[in-house]
Amino acid sequence: MLPNYFALNRFIVEAKPLLENSKIEEIFSQEKSKLIIAVSKNGEEHYLELCVIPGNSYLNIRRNYSRAKKNTVNFFGEVIGERICSIEIASDDRIIKLKCLQSALFFTIRGKFTNVFFIDADNKAHAFKSIDEHTLLNIKKEFTEKVFLYGWNQINLFIENKENYLDEIRKKYPILGSEVIKEVKARLKTDSSDNITDLLVEVLNEIRHSNPCVFIDEQEQEIHLGFEKFKSFPCTEKKMFDSLIEAVNFLLAKKYHLKDRYSKLKLIRNHLDRELKKVSSKIQNLQGLIERGTKEEEYNKFGKLLLANLSSIKSRMSSIIVEDIISGRGKIKIDLNPSLSPQKNVDYYFDKSRSEKIAFAKYLQLFENAKKDFNQLKNLLDSLDNIESTKELDELMKTLKIKQPQEPDAKEDLSSKFKQYLIEGKYKVYVGKDSKSNDLLTTRFAKQNDYWFHARGSSGSHLVLRVENIKEVIPKHILKKAAAIAAYHSKSKTSGTAAVAYTFKKYVVKKKGDPAGTVRLLREDVLLVKPEIPVGCEYISSLD
Repeated sequence: MLPNYFALNRFIVEAKPLLENSKIEEIFSQEKSKLIIAVSKNGEEHYLELCVIPGNSYLNIRRNYSRAKKNTVNFFGEVIGERICSIEIASDDRIIKLKCLQSALFFTIRGKFTNVFFIDADNKAHAFKSIDEHTLLNIKKEFTEKVFLYGWNQINLFIENKENYLDEIRKKYPILGSEVIKEVKARLKTDSSDNITDLLVEVLNEIRHSNPCVFIDEQEQEIHLGFEKFKSFPCTEKKMFDSLIEAVNFLLAKKYHLKDRYSKLKLIRNHLDRELKKVSSKIQNLQGLIERGTKEEEYNKFGKLLLANLSSIKSRMSSIIVEDIISGRGKIKIDLNPSLSPQKNVDYYFDKSRSEKIAFAKYLQLFENAKKDFNQLKNLLDSLDNIESTKELDELMKTLKIKQPQEPDAKEDLSSKFKQYLIEGKYKVYVGKDSKSNDLLTTRFAKQNDYWFHARGSSGSHLVLRVENIKEVIPKHILKKAAAIAAYHSKSKTSGTAAVAYTFKKYVVKKKGDPAGTVRLLREDVLLVKPEIPVGCEYISSLD
């Protein structure tokens, strides 16, 4: 819940002693999607890190930050030297305001529109990420209309309609976010209290006052920010901190470590799998050659018999029948090369005998070496998960001559290109907007074990139900709700009942040359549903 509104609210409350009355020394960027604000106060320096990657946006304060000597860009030069008077948060939006004496900086978290803005002393707006002038003017106007809070946002959680309390309170306060609602639902399963309002108050109070925690799930390669008594995050390890700033710093470092370790493990594992296949194929080929045996003795015998009958070999003969005096088994036919002399034919078989001997010995040696290589590679593959240090992985990659691919500073956030729904506060659904978007959703965004849906017999959007944990069995009623959404986003929308095909994404294929959005299913099941946005499904706004 790193970008959750109330986590941000807690963060700015903690940040006040560090940032208020501090002097802005420089503002720069050396990564495409990160802006650094360096401040000083009482001889101490801090670095405010603003990440604007859609879906992975965050606010962080670091004690140290090394600015590169080149490839860095300065921003908002007019505010350099000013002091931060206050740090505030909008009452109804994830907008952080750094208020200076004559200007202000705004960090807005809004999906793909996440950005940092500067309103200078002349009331002119500037943006970190380039946007058009019309949008910039609208955003500036919006800032002037917002109410910004200095402390904690104490919202009124009373609602008359208690029947669908969570849905109604979420509509009233979108800033609650899916994480808070998910935590309340997790507590409903174990808490004897039937007062949902009390549980929601409890969760918000914990965000405000309790120890922040980082929940680590090494098996699933997942890491989440939460608070001491949170129940909604599965984990193999839980680390507690005194402050949210400490927790965020640890989370970002751990997330980087896990991502780095996972990517390197994947590279090494793929390399070892390829090498094992090569060596296994080599072993099979060599085994076949060894089982076939050697013709060393046969060719040697032919040479000796020809030598004993050299005078009987006439020019341009293609074969000869001689008495097998070596084995004593009667007559034997030996093929000859008509273009060679009798002696050359004798030499040919002796040479073939020697070659067979050398080749067979080589096959045996190569076979033993290949078995050793296979066992070494297999042992290395089996021991990979025990390597925790990325330094060890780097050394292993160097030994195996595996090159780390160069990644861009920030990957494009594909999820922002689709309509998004949340089923029962847990299951994420992504819907294509057009043929191009469908193509992107199915071929690039969807994972192999995600569920894929499409209305049968009519054109419409591709729909993907994200499977976060492949070990979890998705309930049938969740599949039906996803199918209903797929039917709703198709030309079957007005039908009373629609057939929707669904399968795992791994069974959806696209052939080269097919038009955008055209795919083929290797296997499928069908659900009959009413085209609708079912109860318990919510459209996720830009706040999520």
